[in-house]
Order: sequence, then structure tokens, then C-alpha cells
Amino acid sequence: MLDSSNIAQLAKSNQQVIIISDYYSHEIVAPNSWEKVLCSEICQIIGGSQPPKEYFINEPQEGYIRLIQIRDYKTDKFATYIPIELAKRFCQKEDIMIGRYGPPIFQILRGLEGAYNVALMKAEPNTNLFDKEFLYYFLQTPQLFNYVASASLRTAGQDGVRKELLDNYPVFVPPLNEQRRIVAKIEALKARSQRVKEELEAIPALLNQFRQSVLAAAFRGDLTADWREKNPDVESASVLLERIRAERRSRWEEAELEKMKAQGKTPKDDKWKEKYKEFLPVNNPSVFEKSVIPTQWSWVTIGDVAECLDKMRVPINKDEREKRIGDIPYYGANGQVGWIDDYIFDEALVVVVEDETFIGRTKPFCYKISGKSWVNNHAHVLRATDGVEIDYINYSLMFYPFIPLTSGSTGRRKLTQAALMSAPYPVAPLAEQQEIVRRVELFFKTAEQIEQQYQEAKAYLDKLNQSILAKAFRGELVPQDPNDEPASVLLERIRAEREKLDTKKKAKGKTEKKSRKEKPELTEPKQLSLPGFE
Repeated sequence: MLDSSNIAQLAKSNQQVIIISDYYSHEIVAPNSWEKVLCSEICQIIGGSQPPKEYFINEPQEGYIRLIQIRDYKTDKFATYIPIELAKRFCQKEDIMIGRYGPPIFQILRGLEGAYNVALMKAEPNTNLFDKEFLYYFLQTPQLFNYVASASLRTAGQDGVRKELLDNYPVFVPPLNEQRRIVAKIEALKARSQRVKEELEAIPALLNQFRQSVLAAAFRGDLTADWREKNPDVESASVLLERIRAERRSRWEEAELEKMKAQGKTPKDDKWKEKYKEFLPVNNPSVFEKSVIPTQWSWVTIGDVAECLDKMRVPINKDEREKRIGDIPYYGANGQVGWIDDYIFDEALVVVVEDETFIGRTKPFCYKISGKSWVNNHAHVLRATDGVEIDYINYSLMFYPFIPLTSGSTGRRKLTQAALMSAPYPVAPLAEQQEIVRRVELFFKTAEQIEQQYQEAKAYLDKLNQSILAKAFRGELVPQDPNDEPASVLLERIRAEREKLDTKKKAKGKTEKKSRKEKPELTEPKQLSLPGFE
């Protein structure tokens, strides 16, 4: 806030100030050549109107007009039409419209035409005093927005603009020529800002393409081609898989023997071993028939390199979950969400989305979780087999171009456990898996840094646009021209014309009132004849 010394300094610097202390405390600073008025003097705020909803229709018809609502400035999806004879308030595309309710409250809108409803107001400028485009930008200034938002009333659960406070808000008026120069400068700067914004907005898509390119190169073997040349003696994926399968079969046999022992049974021969189901590698799968992988790699199934924990889940009922969940992250098909039927794990796993509704959204169709986590039954949970990196599985499935979906009972396609585990999959030697993960994460870290810079630049650009408006309405965007007609002279002339007009109206009103009070002219009395008085 300004103190007395600051105000004195402003006076010396040819500036004036208004201090607003209610609702949203702030100072309004402007050159001394600008004139102070009330907002009601620079524009008229006209509220909207609408007939009862039974007159609404959703398709245009002859004799109907579009009823403009706040949401229509974002989409035509909810276009509404009313009989034209019931429309009372109208707007054109170039009119300045104000959203009365939020969120966000006090949106400054334009670009549609029709009749406007009660959630909108139109700001009609006094063009003798305030340029229309100057008004459009003035209404978007951060100080005014904060003041209106802070002073708003709660109406039907939403913030509503208080028109009476807006009408009484103090405004500094520059000369008309200066207003036009300010508008031209704002629009030139905004055009440059818009070009930068468009370039910035292309960055997220480029980063996504970059990440996919990194993953594609990684799981074709291109990303580590130089590494393989330097490490020709690394154990191949085929040898790794033989060891994985042998270890898996050994664990299965041990588990089966324990089951039989618990039942008091002793196997007479090895026929029971024939029950074991092996995940077989995929030979020239059609989906990858054009794909070429390094000779040290192998085509397998996902079931060869990962174990699906879906059948190992122990459901936790809702009451138990609420007792135990605490700060444990909670995951499902769309990332960190909440569900009723859920399961708990305490290790590094990959969650694979089951439902096509979520596939192709902003999140990949799989993601990694670590530590104690709750996972619902709308996603598959994979644990990496010994000898396969969990991060390798995670990144490869982010890129995975073949998602085998089947029709589900709800009408939406689903990724079944059987389809997931039997899908073809390229596996690299363990040492190369680790190198792939290291390089992918290095590239992804670079992408994250660029994304952070993008977010910072985007936030800076938003602040820059606000700063442009703030400087414009402090009189700092363009220099003052002493040849401009002062706003005080303009205001004097407008007020003089208004007083003259008011005087004429009063005189006319008195004349009409006097004429109504004057008695009608008398005529000669007529002699009446009454019976019996002749």
C-alpha cells in the first residue's frame, strides 16, 4: 500500500492515485492529465433476460433466436433458441459481454450474437468519453477483476457480479486520442504474445512425439546399437529366457510337491509334471512381421517376462479400506483415483489399463507403481520375472503398438489377462535392458526439463499479458501527447451538454405540467327548462 511519502512522490512525478480500501485493497494510479469519473459514466451495464425454460428448443427454427449463455463462448454443444418475440436483450459479435457468475466470475466475452440470458450483462460504452476497445481492455485489468471477485455475492451457490459496486468503481479517463493509441499498442503487443503462445502450445505435442520416438528407438534396438558394438559378449536374451523358464518350472514343481505333501500324497512317477503350462516364444508374429530386432534379442510373450498378479489379489472391503488406507497411494485405470473394490501390494509393479475407455488418454495405457499401493480391479498388475527389469517392462508397454482388445460385457472392449499375457513381446539381454532404461530416463529427464521450462514460460506469458494491461491503465504504455484534447475539457463539454439537455427536459416537463393544470375555456351557459318552472 502507498504511504504519505509515496503519494507525495507520485504528485511530483505527475501522477495521481486513488486508494481503494474495501473488499480488495489496492491503488489506482494514473497521469495527472487523466480525469477521474465513475464506471457508470463511461459505460452502461445492461442485464440479460430470458423466458421460462419451456420455451427453449435445441435446434434453430424460423421465428426463433439464439439465447446466448456463458458456456456458449466455449462450445456450441449446448446451443439454445427462444421465440424472437420473447427476446428482450440483444447482443452483436462486437459487443462487450460480462459473465455475471462463475467460476470464473467476471469473464469478459465477445464474438456471439443473439439474445442474451440473465447470466450475462452487456457493457455499452459512452463513446463520447470512452473508446469501445479501450473499455474492452479496461474491464480485463487484474485490479478490477480482483475487486469485483472479492466484492461478489453468493447467488444460487455461485459468485455473482454486484452491478452497483461496479457502477461506483472509480475510473481514470485519458484523452480519446490517447485511448486509441493505447488500444493500438495493446493489440500490437497481444499479437506478438499470441504468436509466442501458439509456438509454446506446440511444445507438449512435440514432447509427446519425442518420448514416443525415444521409446520406439529403444525397443527396436536402435537406441543401444553403439552399446552392443562395445559389449558383444553379453549373454543373449535366448539364454536368459532358458534360465528364466527353468527357474519358473522349478518353482512350479516345488509348489506342486508341497501341495501334494500337504494332502498326504506322494507322486508315483513324473506324469504330474505334464500339467505345467509353458509360455512359448512367438515365432514371426504377424503384428511384428515387419519389425526387426537385434540378433541378441528374442521374441517372446509378455507371460515369459512378467507374472500377472490379478488372481493373487486379496480384496479389501470398503470399511476395512477406510481403516487402513491412510496415506497409501490409490490407483486404478485412470491413474490415482478411488474405487470400492481394491487390492493392496507392497512392491514395484506395472499397472496395465484394462478398459478401452482409458486407453489413449493423457496417461499411457500403463504406468509403474512402487511401495505400498492400492490397485483396483479395473487394471492388470504385472510383476517382472527375475532377470527382467520392471522399468524395461514399463517403458516398453508405454510404446507397445499392439493392444489386443476383446469385446466386454458392458459393450466396451477390454484387455483380458489371457490376451495380455500371450501378446508378442521383444526382450533384450538383461545388461542391455538396464542400459535401455538408463538412456530412456536420461532422454525423459531432458523432456521433463523442457516441459518445466514450457510451464514457466506459459505462466510468464500470462503474467506478461496482465502486466501489459496494468501498464496501459497506469498511463505507462504510450507517452502522453500535449496536443491531445485534455480529458477534463472533454468531460466538461459532455457534462455541459448533459445539463443543457436536462434543462430542456425540465422546461418541457414544466410546460406540459402547466398545460395539464390550466382550466378549459368556459362557454356560454345553456338555459335549462325544468317541468313546472316555466
